[in-house]
Amino acid sequence: MFDLIAIPLGWIMYAIYQVIHDYGLTIILFTLLIKLAMFPTGYKQHISTLRMQSINPKLAKLKKSFSNNPERLAQEQNKLYQEEGINPMGSCLPSLITMFILMGVWQVVQKPITHILRLKDEAKQAQAMLSEWLGGAGKEILSADALKDANKLLETRPELTIIEYSKSHPEIFSGIEGFTETVNSFDNSVLGLIDLGAVPSIRPESGWTKEAIALAMIPILSGVLQLILTIYTQYKSKKNNPDAPSMGGMTAMLYFMPLFSIWMAFSLPAGVGFYWVWSSFFSLLQTVGLNLFFTKKRTEKVIAKEREKSKKKKPGLYQRMMEQQQAMLDEQNGKGGNRAVMQRTGSNRVDYSDEEEADGLSRSELQEYNRRRINEARKRMAEKYGDE
Repeated sequence: MFDLIAIPLGWIMYAIYQVIHDYGLTIILFTLLIKLAMFPTGYKQHISTLRMQSINPKLAKLKKSFSNNPERLAQEQNKLYQEEGINPMGSCLPSLITMFILMGVWQVVQKPITHILRLKDEAKQAQAMLSEWLGGAGKEILSADALKDANKLLETRPELTIIEYSKSHPEIFSGIEGFTETVNSFDNSVLGLIDLGAVPSIRPESGWTKEAIALAMIPILSGVLQLILTIYTQYKSKKNNPDAPSMGGMTAMLYFMPLFSIWMAFSLPAGVGFYWVWSSFFSLLQTVGLNLFFTKKRTEKVIAKEREKSKKKKPGLYQRMMEQQQAMLDEQNGKGGNRAVMQRTGSNRVDYSDEEEADGLSRSELQEYNRRRINEARKRMAEKYGDE
């Protein structure tokens, strides 16, 4: 699946690389283009966050009123979301898109011969040649440990390994015309200083050289920028809504993510971490800019406008689900008119009437009652929205 995502991303990076011929700058410009393309989504997400913040006092009041009744609390929260036309899950989509793009970038960084140099078939041939060389002539040249590492890397990161051996042992790929010349002309670095195909390490084999230090700084810088973004976002949220309820575990997760990104960046080629650094940097700039743009007065106007717009437009999937769930709960709780009840007949068949609820129903009869009422509620929702 991630290969499918990598294909269009690879074409974009290929086009940029053809213009500037610098891999590091290509990733920076690529990240900027992705952020610009996703800005409308980020803008809507920011408005969604502002709308959620605007109803936090109401949510806090509901939690206080129904603290001992979780089911009723959930019902009242859903009603509030419906009235305001807010989808509390709306902010999840941009996060998912960002994660999918990151995985696509990972594929591109791991396969630069395929995606940047556009030599997919040649890369497969080169992988077979290198594998054959490691199993033959390579045994006489490389040490046992180096041979073991090379075979492992060829399985996990074949194209990056091919680039490495095309420089140190170009004779391996002599059977592919012009391959080594093309691959060796590819500068897989930032301004010729940091190899973005290398994996950062906290225990570099060659010691703490300048390149090893620069590689290690990429994951750390990525985590620091994400931490700054998290702290700033939490600060602005608390400042705008001092009475907002604590998010508890959600807040802890937000602070855990920078540590997770550091761990991930130390496990993947530096190009992925390099992308993550610039993605976090541009996200920070976007967040600060949007917070400066949305003054208190402008925020109030936007929220009022969005509230009116949500009343006119057709309910979305989340709102329809909430309405259906509420209808089912109302049916189970006997709301919306006289509650239909079950009555036993001489043939043990369960019938329904609009009288007062009968007492002494068995568990199976109550289950049958609830099942039928839920099906009726679903049918009404389907008729309302034209679904089958």
